[in-house]
Amino acid sequence: REDIVAAEFADGYAVGETCFAVGNAEGEGLSVTQGIVSVDGEYIALDDIDGTARSYRSVRIDTAIYPGNSGGGLFNAEGKLIGITNAGEGTDQNINYAIPLGIVRGVADNLCFYYADGDSATQGAYKITLGVTVTSSGTKYVYDAASGTGRMVSEITVSEISSGSIAASLGLQEGDVLTAMRIGGADTPIYCNYDIGDALYTVRVGDEISFTLMRGEETMQSAAYTVQAADLVAVE
Repeated sequence: REDIVAAEFADGYAVGETCFAVGNAEGEGLSVTQGIVSVDGEYIALDDIDGTARSYRSVRIDTAIYPGNSGGGLFNAEGKLIGITNAGEGTDQNINYAIPLGIVRGVADNLCFYYADGDSATQGAYKITLGVTVTSSGTKYVYDAASGTGRMVSEITVSEISSGSIAASLGLQEGDVLTAMRIGGADTPIYCNYDIGDALYTVRVGDEISFTLMRGEETMQSAAYTVQAADLVAVE
């Protein structure tokens, strides 16, 4: 249809930013509600279709959403997509949640890539498993005067490496502080542990990956690893 326009992804979002939820509240037709981003990333427990409660990273908003809004877009003041609304806190007013931009954009691009890869055996989204466990510490809010916004920043430290894993091939060691992930020559900063998971949605077969890290007082680049088809794992 000529009147359908693809949503445009935002470059990011910040706490305090205005956001609009578009949906079909109560099944009565298109609705729009306005609020702000309250928390840029937190984990909430949701009951899946099989009845099992699982933890999901979400962006918290005070934008009103109601039954029928889930799956609708969350947009910034420029009309660019920053999330997909998916949950609300029934016991408190105006505490609602959306799947954050990093996951939405990563999964959408991932699905499109594997749909068009010419391999009928690959269906859905795929990621690689690094085989590394990390811990977060020293979390603090860092303000950027240039943009007038800020974000939570943590120190992401390697706590465990699985034997024979990609992380082992990269030469990562316990105690390494990860600061960026390099994928195909492009660096993605690591501010929080979920930045690694989001970046993995963008990894494709043939990409060379590595990490920038602090080992003691030294900043260094890990060894590189080229992703193989056998490394892909379907995302459930």
